[in-house]
Amino acid sequence: MIFFFSTNVVKADFVSIDFISMTHKANEIASGEIICVDKSVFELKVNRSLNSVNHVLTIQKFEDWTCAIRWSDYFVGQKLLVFLVKDENGLYPIGAGNEGELPILDNKVYPSLMTWCFDYGKVKRIKPYPKYKKYDSEEYVGIELELDFMWDYIKILKDCFVFSSVRYSRVKSGKWTCSSEKAHELKNSNNLYAQTFERLITNSNNAYN
Repeated sequence: MIFFFSTNVVKADFVSIDFISMTHKANEIASGEIICVDKSVFELKVNRSLNSVNHVLTIQKFEDWTCAIRWSDYFVGQKLLVFLVKDENGLYPIGAGNEGELPILDNKVYPSLMTWCFDYGKVKRIKPYPKYKKYDSEEYVGIELELDFMWDYIKILKDCFVFSSVRYSRVKSGKWTCSSEKAHELKNSNNLYAQTFERLITNSNNAYN
């Protein structure tokens, strides 16, 4: 009886963080390859970073718990796009559901369905090598996006928006800070940007005129 109620309290406390909020919250965003795995940390050799000068990042491993299990074991050679926050213990991935570690395969990246709040991209079921050891039959379900495109999108979120309303770890609104020409160019060139403006800015057709 005690276990039943304690488990349900934990589940009630787990609210996944969406992609925009994850980008806003991150102290470090980087992509690269795992070169070392220890008991509680792993090392990521960085090949691209938004705000880090370090070539190798030491990151706290995600710990499986009642409501969430990492999509595979950590292993040397695994490629990731990571969204990290920092505390007194160092860097660790964002999200109680491991939202802040995205698998990279063949220069494509896969944000999980938990985080993705747009009608954009293809839903893919993947099994990165080595095969899952934590699941009997389930696969990782994510949205397939080109890694280069994702980096451009992340930079726009970081460089051109000030987020003014955050509730329950989720961004609710934002203000566009770059030029109106840039906004119109992005909005007309790609549906993801159009949806982003619509989601973040009230009356988005006029907010950056």
